[in-house]
Amino acid sequence: MIDRREPAQARDSVVVWQLALGVALLAAWEALGRSGGERWVSEPSLIAVKIWTWLGGSLYVHLWATVAELVVGFVIGTSLGILAGMIVGRSPGLATILRPIIVGLYSVPLVSLAPLFIMFLGWGLLPKIVLVAIVTFFLLFFNTFTGAERIDRDLVESMEIMGANRREIFRKVVAPAISVWIVGGMKIAVPYALVATVTGELLATRAGLGYLLSQATEQFDMTSIYAVLLILMVIGLLLSEAAARIERRVLRWRHAAE
Repeated sequence: MIDRREPAQARDSVVVWQLALGVALLAAWEALGRSGGERWVSEPSLIAVKIWTWLGGSLYVHLWATVAELVVGFVIGTSLGILAGMIVGRSPGLATILRPIIVGLYSVPLVSLAPLFIMFLGWGLLPKIVLVAIVTFFLLFFNTFTGAERIDRDLVESMEIMGANRREIFRKVVAPAISVWIVGGMKIAVPYALVATVTGELLATRAGLGYLLSQATEQFDMTSIYAVLLILMVIGLLLSEAAARIERRVLRWRHAAE
């Protein structure tokens, strides 16, 4: 008889060890700060007070700006990347023509384009949204393109011989084959999208977590710097967990097969 309690107990043990390690690191950090390193490493207690103070002030404005830029840019880049990847991946002739151009564009450090976008689009949300969309687009495009290119042609031809139309082929062959690549591309794109958002805000903006980080750096306010970094880390963890949940939901057939 299989004891189903063992996996649960193992997970609980891992969580306990993770919490213990986190508490130990925070305690060591606090001790280091109080022993004279506050100027450089601050203290977790001071960081917590700073975040609590921000929660009663303008943090929500900056948080909303960052999240809005990230989400809108990610949705636009993901949608266009998937669409373009499917079209080019399913068209060998088009892929041969466009591949050098796309690879050449992708070779340019995309984050370095932020100043150009700011010059053309101003200081508002739009240049950051465009930057996030472009970063996300290329990651989703290449993943979707690879997935579409690797679809078993013999399987598609077999479906056509059996009388399947394009919609049926897409639903039963193409979509399941590329869904793994798309979800994988989304998981990879999430942290890059967050980096692009904050980078754009660091260069030029009047709102956002990147703006708070820039202001804290100019004032040499280490507590505020670490507070912003902690908030960004929490956002990154939440986005990573959301991507993992989407993966489990979209690819539930794959997990069931395993």
